[in-house]
Amino acid sequence: MSPSVDILLATYNGARYLPEMLASLDAQTGIDFRILVRDDGSTDGTRDILAAWAARQPQRVRLLPVDAPTGSASGNFGRLMLASTADYVLFADQDDIWLPTKVAATVDAIRAAERDLGGAGRPAMAFCDLKLVDGEGRTQQESFRRFLGLDLPADVRFERLLLHNVVTGCAMGVNRAALEACGQVPAEAVMHDWWLALLCSGLGTIRTMPECLIDYRQHDGNVVGVKPSNPLATLPGFRRLSAIHANIRAYRRWLQGLYRQAALFRGRHGDRLAPRDRVMLDAFSGLADQGPVARRLTVLRHGFRLKTIFQTMGFLARM
Repeated sequence: MSPSVDILLATYNGARYLPEMLASLDAQTGIDFRILVRDDGSTDGTRDILAAWAARQPQRVRLLPVDAPTGSASGNFGRLMLASTADYVLFADQDDIWLPTKVAATVDAIRAAERDLGGAGRPAMAFCDLKLVDGEGRTQQESFRRFLGLDLPADVRFERLLLHNVVTGCAMGVNRAALEACGQVPAEAVMHDWWLALLCSGLGTIRTMPECLIDYRQHDGNVVGVKPSNPLATLPGFRRLSAIHANIRAYRRWLQGLYRQAALFRGRHGDRLAPRDRVMLDAFSGLADQGPVARRLTVLRHGFRLKTIFQTMGFLARM
């Protein structure tokens, strides 16, 4: 019996690029799937585009009823996750273009990850590389991973994911066990993809796929997008003093969000972690209650770090 597969498509004011994305979903090969779509209150032509598309293939596309907007991509995907009943789930942004083998290759990789775990009972994730393109579809970078200097698979180790997420939501797929472990995406989660990455890394496994299977569009309307790291931005004097102070305040608010996310994960899933991961989680979630000196010593003792030495130095300086 073939596995059931859902693609979760979250939309919001995406009329400009949505038709290309829908065409790339229609062009997928090698596997059957259903598409669940939820719009989060668009005011452009997005809903009309979706309605016309769904009418052409009512057995394959399900539009979730219009309800109160969540106001965020994470909230939108969270509603879609609760509506899915499939064995495997992939996440689609409205403005990208998927290569024809994206769905089949991702499901194959998740199933291989499940075999590594000895079955489908534990959370498993797989995610591919992406090609960065501009608003007109022109190639900007052939590989997202090379562009950001990611160190895979080391960067999906649990302790690294506590501080920095490298899993792009539109590139990932997860199994039913991951969705069940997640339930409703908690408000304390920074993003749905980050929370799922923590779940799969800590309680199961993450498989990194080498293929670039998405044209990942970067434009002014991106919710998150890709920004290259700038080591100079961590050095004193790079910006005016007022800008540096504002940056430090924003960074500390960001860190508080990470501490809350870690503390929630500890409360919900800490007892299921391997001993080493539990130690790292305890240390990281406890940073919020420590003074500046103790906090920095804990970070150094446990080896928490960002991608580069410059970023790690900046992290320590702004804690």
